[in-house]
Amino acid sequence: MVTRKPPPNDAQLNLFTAVFTDIATRDTQDTMEVPFLSLSKKPRFTPITYKSDTAEITVSGGAPFGIATIWDWDLIMWLLSQVRESLDQGENASRKIRFHPHSFLKAARRAIGGVQYQRLDDAIKRLKNTTVVTTLRATRGRTVMFSWLEYGELERDEQGRIQYATVVLPEWLFEAVSDNRLVLSLHPDYFLLTGGIERWLYRFIRKQAGSNRAGWGWYFQTLYERSGSTQRFSDFAIALREIAAKRTLLDYALTIQEKDGREYLHAKRAIEVADQPEPEVMPLTPAPQFLHLRTATYEKAKELVPGYDVYTLEADWKEATKRNGVLVANPDSAFLAWCRKVGARPTRIARKGSKGCG
Repeated sequence: MVTRKPPPNDAQLNLFTAVFTDIATRDTQDTMEVPFLSLSKKPRFTPITYKSDTAEITVSGGAPFGIATIWDWDLIMWLLSQVRESLDQGENASRKIRFHPHSFLKAARRAIGGVQYQRLDDAIKRLKNTTVVTTLRATRGRTVMFSWLEYGELERDEQGRIQYATVVLPEWLFEAVSDNRLVLSLHPDYFLLTGGIERWLYRFIRKQAGSNRAGWGWYFQTLYERSGSTQRFSDFAIALREIAAKRTLLDYALTIQEKDGREYLHAKRAIEVADQPEPEVMPLTPAPQFLHLRTATYEKAKELVPGYDVYTLEADWKEATKRNGVLVANPDSAFLAWCRKVGARPTRIARKGSKGCG
């Protein structure tokens, strides 16, 4: 009998049990600055579409469940946090995860009861039902397609309530959370935010502004396009003003300012820092760049500039690219060219162990 060889991914996934408690909540950076989720608790069946010079995204979810919401994403973040914690502790992790609903509900700071169990049940269905088609973080010329949950299995008690759930994360998410550089931690009170736009805005600011000393600013139209909201722009702008009127959004201070006759939202970490430079404002029609490098590129960079921390060089390169508004067609080639310049100007870049640029 002649048989063909099984595909590389044919091996059965190991089962990973979510057991960590009181850990930081993590999210993947790719999902924080472009629209992937519905911001409304009303079922959304209209696809989310987004296109820039560097990425295309289409998110769809048909009846009866619709597209996954930003509240459903709490489960994904918790699962990703479990995986990341296991990896940080030097333990194995898997895309196939088994968990008890009580553990998730407690971590997400939700009440423990029948209503919340049913909401979790519905969330799992929407996450499984949602299909993502994107070129983001895909090899040049390729498109990836997946659901937020590849598989779900629910074990129920006699009353029909979930006792245990087993789910499988898509490769796209698992690859991101496996790389610590593609993950950010969120404020512990994030789960207490109630508004969809409010939740989206915090995640967006956390990714875009980070700990920038001067903060960062975005025109309202930019925020509207990045959110994927189904609201009218005028209603979305009102929601932004209401959020900004509270002055803070968790650990970020918010103000509405004006530049070139247009209003923009400015955000920075809510700490006092002396001698801060002028804040930067995103252009009205930004072209976000997702400058991810291949593993082989890091190895080549180490050969080009031995003795340097290539990850520090990568951060400096990305910062210079953003600051100068450079559109990068081939990130790997561009980064290696940057490394060659660094080799010619060794005193301009910090070496390993240095605290920063001189």
